[in-house]
Amino acid sequence: MSKFLQIMVVLILLLAGAVAFLEYRVFARRLELKHSVQTLEANLVQVAEILAAGREPYIEPIDQKVDRNSLMQSAAMARQIRVVETLVENRYDQLYAAKDDLKRTTDELNQTKQELARTRQELEDTRRQIAGVRQRIAEKEAELASVEREIGARQEKIGELNRAIEQNKEQIAKLDNDKADLKDEVRRLELELARYLNDPNIVKQMPRGLNGNIVAVNTEWNFVVLDIGSREGLVKDAYMLVHRGDQLIGKVRITQAAEHMAIADIENEWAVSPMEEGDRVLY
Repeated sequence: MSKFLQIMVVLILLLAGAVAFLEYRVFARRLELKHSVQTLEANLVQVAEILAAGREPYIEPIDQKVDRNSLMQSAAMARQIRVVETLVENRYDQLYAAKDDLKRTTDELNQTKQELARTRQELEDTRRQIAGVRQRIAEKEAELASVEREIGARQEKIGELNRAIEQNKEQIAKLDNDKADLKDEVRRLELELARYLNDPNIVKQMPRGLNGNIVAVNTEWNFVVLDIGSREGLVKDAYMLVHRGDQLIGKVRITQAAEHMAIADIENEWAVSPMEEGDRVLY
């Protein structure tokens, strides 16, 4: 009986030791769990604070906080965890929107870069065009200077021509005076010839084959000057044919005859072509 009691005592002692050991292990595990829960609570609060805090200039603060005391209560813990979830969702939405904004901004930036590249290319093309236009302007200015020099030279030449025209006018006036003097001389010769022939209306017969040359033509007064005269047998009012080579081109009538010169009127009704110096007259 005593042996049985001894065994029971031993068993009770072993059970007591096991219970004490288990209580120690439970207490240690409880302390460990408590420490883990406190750490989790602190981390959860820190995470909530980080999520709720703003970051200038783009991240705005969220007016939601986690109550650490409520985390220690089982009934209120779920609500505080929901607050953290809400913070996470809000930040996720903000980050997603920021990502969209960033992508949109990046696309706009890329488009702006492309437009800037095109603008730079257009600017470079415009610069080249401006350089080309300036080159053409310089060439045109050089051409204009050359034209102005040529105009100046031509104006100087025009001045010379005008001076020559004035000189020619003076010579023409002198020739007109000479022509008037010649007409006066012709009239004088006519009077002398009339006195020599005694009768100006009588036309003497000229020798056949008499010929000469036209030495001057006056189309304004419609007469020619011949290089033959009375010494060659030419008489006033006689008619002579005008030839140019083998071609008959007209007919003239002697109006005045000096010794070696005569004046004859052009018979227009016989004219084939205008008479010229060098044409021959035949009788």
